[in-house]
Amino acid sequence: METGLYKTNMSETKTLFDNEWLSLKEMRDPDRGVNGYVFAHETRCKGQVVLVLPFRPNAGGVEVLLRREVTPCWGMEPCLSGITGGVEDDDPAEDAVRELSEEAGYTVERADLLYLGTVRGSKAMDTVYHLYAVNLDGKEQGEAKGDGSALDNAPVEWHDTAANADDAVAVTAFARLVHALEHWKKSK
Repeated sequence: METGLYKTNMSETKTLFDNEWLSLKEMRDPDRGVNGYVFAHETRCKGQVVLVLPFRPNAGGVEVLLRREVTPCWGMEPCLSGITGGVEDDDPAEDAVRELSEEAGYTVERADLLYLGTVRGSKAMDTVYHLYAVNLDGKEQGEAKGDGSALDNAPVEWHDTAANADDAVAVTAFARLVHALEHWKKSK
């Protein structure tokens, strides 16, 4: 377990706990009134995650592909989530392409992706989410092989909205997708 101190700008950050998945860090910057702010860092992916939101047009606008997966910290009943994965190659777009294939069985090219920006999911974590959408209209679904982890065999299903998903980052990606598509329509 790493317990060393390191400085970020004028702040001092101490690692309180560290394993292959997660670190807990404490930040202090007394000059700015920060006297022990504790936050989590996703060690497994250096705090960088991709979320890809597949969509296809329908009569009401678009429908989106979500996963029905078990996320233990949310409970052991499957819930609706986005297709996500850690950034492994310092190239979020390539990781989005890989995750879509692993988790949903769709093969797309990097050029097919619509970049929706980045967000941070929680004030308790420093994780940055890179958001992408991809139009799967006319694409054939292959086998979703997963990455071999126990919980990576969740089914995917089409929904008219992501607004009811348990995953707040997927809901944000959906809102950004709808906005981008509306903007694109107006510009035509």
